[in-house]
Amino acid sequence: MNDQHHFLEIYEPYEYTGQNPLNVSGVAVLTGPMRDNYYLLRLDTPFEYEHEKVELLLVLPRYNGDKIDRAVNSCCTVNIVRVPPGSDLEQRTSVGFEDFTRWGVGKISPLTT
Repeated sequence: MNDQHHFLEIYEPYEYTGQNPLNVSGVAVLTGPMRDNYYLLRLDTPFEYEHEKVELLLVLPRYNGDKIDRAVNSCCTVNIVRVPPGSDLEQRTSVGFEDFTRWGVGKISPLTT
């Protein structure tokens, strides 16, 4: 995947008080459970949430009918899931429910320079 950069605005969880929006870089599109595709993102600046360091997030379009390409190439409301520290998702092509923790909702937008 080419080096795509995005802003990720966090709408939920409401108790999140960290940097917002987050600067993230696209890593890969992964096949997920139930045939959904997830977009793996690396945070430019990791943060801590519930005593875990967060370096990677997965997003998928929140609304039926939106395809993963919209999250990758345009603005899109997304569900956001946290990837546990030490994950090997960057070397994989698929992801399972055991690989992430549900986290929130937000909007991904391309970073234009």
